[in-house]
Amino acid sequence: MKPGKIEILKLGAIAMLLGGVFATLIGFFWTPNVPVTKIKDLEKQRDKKSTVYIRGRVIKQVPFLGTRAYEVEDSTGTVYVITKDKFPAQNQEITIEGKVQYKSIPLAGQELGEIYIKEQQRL
Repeated sequence: MKPGKIEILKLGAIAMLLGGVFATLIGFFWTPNVPVTKIKDLEKQRDKKSTVYIRGRVIKQVPFLGTRAYEVEDSTGTVYVITKDKFPAQNQEITIEGKVQYKSIPLAGQELGEIYIKEQQRL
């Protein structure tokens, strides 16, 4: 290989490396400016089917038939998020926009239902 081509390849590799580092830093420090709802406060909105923003860390991935779910944790609790997209990475900090949903599960005179979020988009 000619010396000129090697220098071009080296510069290209360095440019790609610096671009990757820069993109990672932007993603690490950038957080969307949206009104975030704490997970413990979702209970108040369970019958309204409100659109909320939640921010937290992905702690579990749950594959379902035809869809996916993952569990998000913030400092106040955990909630499952139903998505049609790919799973976010485990331990990834994430902000999502989603609709509050509630699934009633009556059993032996008790209500064992659970709140979950139907993901609309990741921010």
